[in-house]
Amino acid sequence: MKEYIKYIRSMVGHKEIMAVGVCVFLINEKEELLLETRSDNGLLSIPGGALDMGEKVKDGALRELKEETGIVLDDLKFVAVLSGEDSRMVYPNDDITYYTDVCFFARVNSDIEIKPLDNESKEIKFYKMDEIPFDKLLRLNQRLLTIYLKTKFQGEPYID
Repeated sequence: MKEYIKYIRSMVGHKEIMAVGVCVFLINEKEELLLETRSDNGLLSIPGGALDMGEKVKDGALRELKEETGIVLDDLKFVAVLSGEDSRMVYPNDDITYYTDVCFFARVNSDIEIKPLDNESKEIKFYKMDEIPFDKLLRLNQRLLTIYLKTKFQGEPYID
């Protein structure tokens, strides 16, 4: 089922729901992180979104990456599952969603072409790690960036 969240919202309105999210943490050869400035709330975000009904998590992550950045990849490394209160998202229209996010990691070249296929982002660019405005990141993304800076995603996946 396409657009699962819209389907659920048509039944429950703005009430709290749970959803499965996916994201792709992209690092280039300069150790810069690809972030998008979201058009709905102006915050910085790692490319990702909600899984559709029946969709596999890796397929959903690749789909979201392509929709939001135009980047097509086939090789992703599973790095984390994040959930809990820090994964609560309140949207500008008052929708409330608790996400369980399945996070992936990939390396790309900085000259990769970025051409979003949707209008969910105002801007997409690579950021040097020491220039990322941490307080402008979505809370979930703050957690994932902190994990990356401590572990470089080496070893076992992080589960919270």
